Amino acid sequence: MKEGNLEGIIVPLITPIHDDETPNYSELEILTDSVINGGVNAIFANSTTGEFARFHCSEQVEILKTVVRVSAGRVPVLAGVSSCGTKLTIEKAQMAVSSGADYIVTTFPYYFPTTSHYEQVSFLRDLITAVDLPVILYNIPAVVGYSVSADVLDAIVDMPGFYGIKDTSGDRKIVDMELNQFHDRIKVFIGDERMTLYGLMRGCDGVVPSMANCFPKIWKKIWETSKKKDWDECRSQCEIVDKMNQMNKFSDSWMSPNIWRKEALKQMKIIGSAFTKPSNKMTKEDREIISDFVNFYMEKY
Repeated sequence: MKEGNLEGIIVPLITPIHDDETPNYSELEILTDSVINGGVNAIFANSTTGEFARFHCSEQVEILKTVVRVSAGRVPVLAGVSSCGTKLTIEKAQMAVSSGADYIVTTFPYYFPTTSHYEQVSFLRDLITAVDLPVILYNIPAVVGYSVSADVLDAIVDMPGFYGIKDTSGDRKIVDMELNQFHDRIKVFIGDERMTLYGLMRGCDGVVPSMANCFPKIWKKIWETSKKKDWDECRSQCEIVDKMNQMNKFSDSWMSPNIWRKEALKQMKIIGSAFTKPSNKMTKEDREIISDFVNFYMEKY
């Protein structure tokens, strides 16, 4: 496996915003401290959860710089650099390097899907060659249109700069392929919270849960119990997560999970709940359910 100490709970950080949809950097500082104090092992800035694609590149850079500055070396910082093509991805990656990131995370290019084997491999090779930071491939077929294949991983797995994969496919067969064929050479992180217990029992290197923004201590417990192989307690904590994630379906919006997590953070007086548009509104009943979750968390953890 590639050298490096990245493991555990990697929180894909929410981006607090003002009502005009510009990043709220003072609240971002508070949230960064909150998740670190809650026990997460690393922070992933400019993630899907962070709504990165709805911010200007200059704002993404400032978001990353803020997180790096506030983290102050307490935990590693991962920088999302996904874009529509190789040139733009490399430019963002180089800005991430100069901003102090520890790792680079990228999807395959989106909007213009890189559907051929050559495109996918050449994209990753060009990026890995261009930046002097470990690169993590973000496998999220819901937004790029397809999943990473074993053939593509086989072509780039031994490149020195290729560090690992964050899998948000939600597909056990794909996770099994990554673990069975490549885990001896790269790190494998689970990005779909529904796959947490399965991935940890299979020996993955960590989880990237958006819920850790508001409830980090639950995830700290999940990671600690998995390291002890206390699978009964780990399963119990994952069942709490599964129950809370029923709120993911409060609306038909793809962004529903992020929306209710921001509402939870607002109720916890950590950040506001403003969300980039378009986005669905929450009802009074939705907020009451979230309030029950918040109260449960505050009392138990």
